[in-house]
Amino acid sequence: MKYLKFVIIVFALYFLGYILGPILGPMMVKEQEVGRDFMGIAEYKGAQYKINLADFDDSDFPKTLKIVKTTKIPTLSGEGEVILKKGDQVTLLSRDSSGLMVEKRDSNGKGLIKPADTDVFKQFAKKIYDKESPKGEKESVVAKATELPEKKGQNMLKEEAKVVAKTEKTQTPTPQTAPQAAVTEEKKAMVETKTTPEPEVAVNGDLSDDEIVALMKKSIQANALKEFTFDQVGDWSVEGKETIDGTEYQIGQAAYEASTIFGVRSVKAKALIKSGKIERWVFAKSGMEIQ
Repeated sequence: MKYLKFVIIVFALYFLGYILGPILGPMMVKEQEVGRDFMGIAEYKGAQYKINLADFDDSDFPKTLKIVKTTKIPTLSGEGEVILKKGDQVTLLSRDSSGLMVEKRDSNGKGLIKPADTDVFKQFAKKIYDKESPKGEKESVVAKATELPEKKGQNMLKEEAKVVAKTEKTQTPTPQTAPQAAVTEEKKAMVETKTTPEPEVAVNGDLSDDEIVALMKKSIQANALKEFTFDQVGDWSVEGKETIDGTEYQIGQAAYEASTIFGVRSVKAKALIKSGKIERWVFAKSGMEIQ
């Protein structure tokens, strides 16, 4: 009797597996396929990046996507279909476990498509490349662009100084009243001020918390970023020090309200401060540079 119960239990479990297996199996496989859809490998400027879209915040996603593989979405009424051809631009509305919700406004279409049908992976590859690429090349280009105007300005100041000096030598000295002498001295002072470069102010040591907050406010008020404005910031904070890519920075943080494709969200931006200056702003969570 004891062994009979054991045999009955085994047959019951086998029967349940035989019945439920075809139902549960495709569901489990579908979940794995959905996970794979959100992972891809993209190449940008010779570098390959393995990208998992689940690792990024909503605010990191681009607002528009380019179709790289022909697909289709239903119309808004649901009675027809809109063909999305390679090269078409669509608006990204949201994302979920099934794919990306996009809209083709000029064709009155809206629906879910696979990430691989768009250039979303390539856009993220470009962001990562821009973040990781060295700044030395960019700085040298900026230096070359500013070198000519600076030299030109210095040459103009030198020529002006020579003209003033030559004019003073050729003029016959005449008695001057006190006001005239003052005017001449003032002109000499102006020339000397123009030809003598102002010394650069070196910032030594760390900034205080109040100085960091003031520096961040000054940066945003000067429209240093296009991502958000001073009025959007609701909170300023100081987060100590952090070492990024081998360099130690003082960290300031600004929390602002951003209108994303998924609604209004609170986003935190970090200011990386070195030698009393903000070297760059990055998103606090992903570390991507803010333009």
